[in-house]
Amino acid sequence: MKHIIKILVLIVFFCFSCQTDDLDLFDPNAVRDPITIDSQITFADPNLVQEAKDLHARLQHITQKGIALGQQEAVFGGLDFYEYNSLESDFSLVAGDYPAIIGFDLEGWERWDTSIPIERFFSRWESAIKNAHKNGSIITISWHASNPLSGGDAFDRTKVVGEMLEGGSVRSRFLRYLEDIAFFLNELKDENGRPIPVLFRPWHEMNGNFFYWGEGLRTNEEFKQLYRDTVTILSETYNVHNALYVYSPNIVTNAAEYMKNYPGDDYVDMLGIDLYDFRNGNFLNDAIRNLDIVESIAREKNMLFALTETGIENVPQSNWWTDNLYRAIRSSSITYAMIWRNARKDHFFGPYEGHPSEEDFRTFVSKDVILLNSDIQTE
Repeated sequence: MKHIIKILVLIVFFCFSCQTDDLDLFDPNAVRDPITIDSQITFADPNLVQEAKDLHARLQHITQKGIALGQQEAVFGGLDFYEYNSLESDFSLVAGDYPAIIGFDLEGWERWDTSIPIERFFSRWESAIKNAHKNGSIITISWHASNPLSGGDAFDRTKVVGEMLEGGSVRSRFLRYLEDIAFFLNELKDENGRPIPVLFRPWHEMNGNFFYWGEGLRTNEEFKQLYRDTVTILSETYNVHNALYVYSPNIVTNAAEYMKNYPGDDYVDMLGIDLYDFRNGNFLNDAIRNLDIVESIAREKNMLFALTETGIENVPQSNWWTDNLYRAIRSSSITYAMIWRNARKDHFFGPYEGHPSEEDFRTFVSKDVILLNSDIQTE
């Protein structure tokens, strides 16, 4: 009988433990405690232009006020917009305001026809960034760099990172990549000729296994050196001085996993993390847990941090914005959250006019903590 009782106790304990693990981590009473940055800031680029320093100060002020919300490639339009220089988008039409943050990506230019000047390829990005900046949005740029060994895209898992480092077989090609990136970044100037500051987020989601710079295709030390080389060569060799560098892994389980590819404080200006809802019921808890992890690291390092990518593909839940994303971020001290892009009818992450989540999105962006373009113009 005692043996049976012990078994029953163990079963009850096991069931309770499972339920505890599955409990909603959302605390409706949690209060947001914005990170305050110490005045002693050392930037990754010691020759950073004043405009980029001002951007960092602006981000600090925004953090005290709330969470800036944005979307990837919003000024490129959306499902029904293809005017690359237009400020209107699915986001702006639904929200009634422009995004506070707008993301861009320099994907694919490495495979551009070399008989055509690279300026032609970069022109639409440059024009869109200038328009968005003039309109008061903050610019973030990622880079799904083509594989310099195979010539394939970023998802081509041909092992190459070690060969991109000093002495490697594709080092010269990698340097040409950086030279073109530098050309583009240095061309970003406003109508008065002043540099447009950007958040540059190279080699993101490095702890996943889907990019050639990801797990299993290089060592942690090789990745760290790749990131360091990128920062050093852009700033010291090609005189890029308008970029703040953002380190942004994919979802993690603990701080050690977040830090295992970290290149060092001398090469990073801001922390980030990419978190998506994969419809498995785990997003809310995963997001709260991950944002807590990164916030602890950010406070320790005297850095700002952001939810650098997020969303749920095609937004199948009409109340996803208020029930999931809002609850995940409302008490976090992230500086911004950026939804991924609206690319096509079967691959979009923000609502469009007539989408079932349209009204819920409007409710979400009306929350006091959520900041859109017009909310950050005094910052």
